[in-house]
Amino acid sequence: MYKNYFKVLYLFAIRIVGDASSAEDIVQDVFTECWMKRNSLDLSRSLKPYLYKLTYNRSLDFLKLSDNKRVTISDRFSLSDEIMYSAFTLDEQLYSDEIGKEISNCVAELPDKCKQVFLLSRHDDLKNREIAEKLNISIKTVEKHISKALQTIRDHLLKTGYLGALTCFFIKLFNGHIFYFF
Repeated sequence: MYKNYFKVLYLFAIRIVGDASSAEDIVQDVFTECWMKRNSLDLSRSLKPYLYKLTYNRSLDFLKLSDNKRVTISDRFSLSDEIMYSAFTLDEQLYSDEIGKEISNCVAELPDKCKQVFLLSRHDDLKNREIAEKLNISIKTVEKHISKALQTIRDHLLKTGYLGALTCFFIKLFNGHIFYFF
């Protein structure tokens, strides 16, 4: 996350506060806050808008400090920054929707039992033991079906270019559940 977002958030903050050192501190604080809240972050939503909002708010807080009162927000934050933020957010949503459709199509093509187990796990949020009891199969069989489904989805996303060279990627699918691909 740090490697992917630091530079763009830094440039965003520097346009607001007008000071490279302060912008770097602000972005560091944003990542520190994310780390501190990592267990409560909603990963079913895109991180980009969240990171931008944190950076924006931290930058405004910086400008409100007594030492910085001589700098007005309008001096630093322009309409083009608002447009960039909006486009950045919209682009992320479109990409996420596109990947969601690819995954839905891939899940629809899974063998019936595999699809049923996968949907019970991801859509209905059942534990492996609950799925095994409900379908009268072993927990190991449930695990194999889920592994097969995730591998099939991962392979499909790699083949279609959605995963590319990423080492770890998460996406939203089925009621906000997150899937990790390594």
